[in-house]
Amino acid sequence: MPGQKQFKFTNELIFNPALGVIKSDTTSQKLNLSEQYILLYLIEHVNRAVTKEELLKAGWPDRVVSEASLFQAIRSLRVKLQEKTKGEIIETLPRVGYQITQITTEKYSELSASKVIKNTAPYLPYLAMAAFMSALILVGVYLWLTGYKYPDKPQYITRTSMLLNSMVTLVATSEQDIVELQAKLDDLHHAYKQIDNAPELDNVKLYAFKGDDSYSLAWCRLGENNYCLPHTDFSYQISEDGWSKFKLNVLQELPLSRQDPIIQTELAREPTSQVFLNFLDNSGIDSQVVYYYITKDEDNKLNFSYLNFISEEDTGYHHAMSISSATLTVVENQSPFISTIEVKPIMYHWAYQPNEFVNEDTSTAIRIESKVKKQFLGKTIGYSYLLYQQPFIDLVLNDQVGIYWVHNSEKNAKIFNYKRQLLNQ
Repeated sequence: MPGQKQFKFTNELIFNPALGVIKSDTTSQKLNLSEQYILLYLIEHVNRAVTKEELLKAGWPDRVVSEASLFQAIRSLRVKLQEKTKGEIIETLPRVGYQITQITTEKYSELSASKVIKNTAPYLPYLAMAAFMSALILVGVYLWLTGYKYPDKPQYITRTSMLLNSMVTLVATSEQDIVELQAKLDDLHHAYKQIDNAPELDNVKLYAFKGDDSYSLAWCRLGENNYCLPHTDFSYQISEDGWSKFKLNVLQELPLSRQDPIIQTELAREPTSQVFLNFLDNSGIDSQVVYYYITKDEDNKLNFSYLNFISEEDTGYHHAMSISSATLTVVENQSPFISTIEVKPIMYHWAYQPNEFVNEDTSTAIRIESKVKKQFLGKTIGYSYLLYQQPFIDLVLNDQVGIYWVHNSEKNAKIFNYKRQLLNQ
């Protein structure tokens, strides 16, 4: 991007308008569009008092919003700019507006752009990757010497029903759980019909799963070819007491499209696949991103490495949760799904550090990850199942996690074409 500019603040943070991020050598924060517009307007009018009316027009050029929206955007910018004291970067002018007084301009080039984990401690990627390599060798040798545990495969049953003009697939391990799922979906449907001006639920592909202690919902909107439309896929992992929160928080403002979280590190290349999960509980963790790195060995097995991140609900900050690796092998399919994949653990490293924003006792994300940790460290074979597949996106059921979408990179299409050949054998 020759000729692009970026701006450095007094605390050494840099705003890059071309990427829409505030970054340093170790952190990166993605701004939403309103935050980008407001910050850029303040920069363009540096050393001048900018009124609230100007910023409302700049931040929301296509609609009218209240000053409360502006106050919220300014608060968010202060957090992402890491202001140690209020007004350190964005100065408040009582009864006037805001201004920025000290800033320097730099030339931006893609070669110098740093890609880092958003709001993660500067030493964490180095420690995590070092632990990954050390543990991969030690645990791999240990498992080779001691062998694995092969538990009984879960016996899943499925049922289909209709929700308006959309097909719903129910998945559980007993008829009783199927009946419970259907009752909960009927309740959600009734609640949804009571919402004024709610969008129609036609042309939706929906899957619901009842696990041992949680539920999963995954859906997407379908296009003319009956494929999921881009950025309309969602996956929610819901605690047993989380249905009321789902009805209140999600159904009231049913998301029609999603954005891909930006979490990158210079020590990890672009992932082969990504998984985006949403959680509904009272823990302070609202979402999770998992990066997959996939290679194929000489025995036609797929070797997976995973980088797992969780996001704070209030701040949007992401923290590394775990690093792990496993071998995935397509095995004889006795399930009602497209394919069965055996997950053989190789290495696991727990990277999560407790913090004041998270209530671990109520966290669905931490509870699920604890089960995965136990499976990996106990050398227990796990299973994943392919429920649905289209170019560059799969719907997977894991016996520990639940149902989720896997987004496969177009740049890595060859490995996934190979994977599809395996799955269809």
